[in-house]
Amino acid sequence: MEISCPECGTENWLENQSRCLRCSAILRRCVNCANYSPRDRLCRPHRIEVDRREAESPSLLSCSTNCRDFRPGAPVH
Repeated sequence: MEISCPECGTENWLENQSRCLRCSAILRRCVNCANYSPRDRLCRPHRIEVDRREAESPSLLSCSTNCRDFRPGAPVH
């Protein structure tokens, strides 16, 4: 599955990449996931609250960066 980088727009293959090949931005972020509710700061599949900083700017070791339930798309409100 391909995903557009949230920083530069470059298409990246999501299954085998954590970072954008062009700008090195992290590709999997809660704010870019269809399973994340920004209003409730909630990850629906895991039923956990996600801190705003973690949702917007995760590190490579963050749970969101390595989440198997990540679904690209507009956030659920």
